[in-house]
Amino acid sequence: LSVNIARVLRGKHRPQFTPHLNTGDHVVVVNAADIVVTGGKLRKKLYDRYSGYPGGRRVRTFEEA
Repeated sequence: LSVNIARVLRGKHRPQFTPHLNTGDHVVVVNAADIVVTGGKLRKKLYDRYSGYPGGRRVRTFEEA
């Protein structure tokens, strides 16, 4: 699901795709709360972001997100 959303947001679904331009496309995900996660991904899959500062790494599990 997220791969398809990212593809549309980047504009790769258009014949005139240009990597450095914003295509202006929007995506609305309906029923996102009903996504089924299999196995141990709920607690083991990690999402992290880094602010660029020392100690600026934030890690969240799929369950927290």
